Amino acid sequence: MGKEILLVEDNKVMQLLMTKMLSSRGYQVVTAFDGVDAIAQLEKHPSIQLVLSDWMMPKLNGIELCYHLKSSDYGRYIFFVLLSGRDDEESIVEGINAGADDFVAKETNINELDARLKAGFRSLELHNQLMSKNIELDRAYATIRQDLDSANALIRRMLPSQTEFLGVELHYTHIPSAQIGGDMLGCMQLDEEHVAIYLFDVAGHGVASALMSFAIQQSISSNSGTHSHVKGKKDTDPFYMLRDPSEVLARLNQSYLSQDNNNLYFTMVYAVLNIKSGLLSYASAGHPPMIWLQTQSQTAHFIEQDSFVAGMFDFASYQTELVQLEQGDRILLYSDGITEAESASKEQYSEQGLKSLVQELASHPTKSQTETIVNAVKDWCGIEQFDDDVSLLAFEWKGN
Repeated sequence: MGKEILLVEDNKVMQLLMTKMLSSRGYQVVTAFDGVDAIAQLEKHPSIQLVLSDWMMPKLNGIELCYHLKSSDYGRYIFFVLLSGRDDEESIVEGINAGADDFVAKETNINELDARLKAGFRSLELHNQLMSKNIELDRAYATIRQDLDSANALIRRMLPSQTEFLGVELHYTHIPSAQIGGDMLGCMQLDEEHVAIYLFDVAGHGVASALMSFAIQQSISSNSGTHSHVKGKKDTDPFYMLRDPSEVLARLNQSYLSQDNNNLYFTMVYAVLNIKSGLLSYASAGHPPMIWLQTQSQTAHFIEQDSFVAGMFDFASYQTELVQLEQGDRILLYSDGITEAESASKEQYSEQGLKSLVQELASHPTKSQTETIVNAVKDWCGIEQFDDDVSLLAFEWKGN
């Protein structure tokens, strides 16, 4: 950067003398006679960032000029050196409090003044480098944010658009804690008699978790072909078989075993509902228990299963279990972001709290139940935004 200085001095003789001394040391000196003139000169010379100003001046003195140039409203960073014949401690304190970066007595010899000015220019260079880096970071962050917005929009398009199947009504609430999260849920018609419902939660947050979530979602939704995780081929009509939920989880576990020490794993519930009989087969991979709301008795129960998380242990195995639903029964799947939400006193909402809430809201229609539950938990916690991703899916069997 150039060694440009604005010298503000109302005494013409002193101004000429200092200009000559500073010029002899290689500085490019622009002069002003008072604070008002200094502001005008800075507008004419936008590259000047170091001001050497007298204290006592008409119109706008050095202290007032310093306040003006150091205010947040002034659009340029200025290194301000206050020059005065007053070298008492009180004057120095007053100058520093006004925002001055340095304080130099008028009788200071040119060598010391030159050294202080060089130090000022070094500070300016560091400041300008930092500002330049911050601008680069802001641009990079804007690009990343735009990319994340695009990724978030893509992931949202992967959420279920169909919420009604023959005999089944499904609704969900999905709230990522950050711009993109690791939770995902879905449902799909496997054949005329079966609908698959699932919810999984990839450990962590951000891009890595979201990418893994995207990949798992793609693996599940590809429900045809030789490598389908949810269907297998047969040689006889109908030429396919539905894989048991335990087999689906086992295949996903093997596909996503942690590599390169990324330590990414996921919990999951995968369930298949026979829409004619109401028989629900399911398997869990370390996921919080589903909640079964029996509409006739207005009671809620956990459907629990001890199991390993997926994507971490190559020896993990999973178990398919069955539940017979009655007409109007509902099943709720959720991520731990809702049950581990904390109040101001650090108390967690808990799975038991969620089950009690589901039972309390048993008379609410499925359509509004998930949103009502999420809002109730927010109110209980006293928060506007969850710390973790929150996913809640509820489906009701309407009967045959």
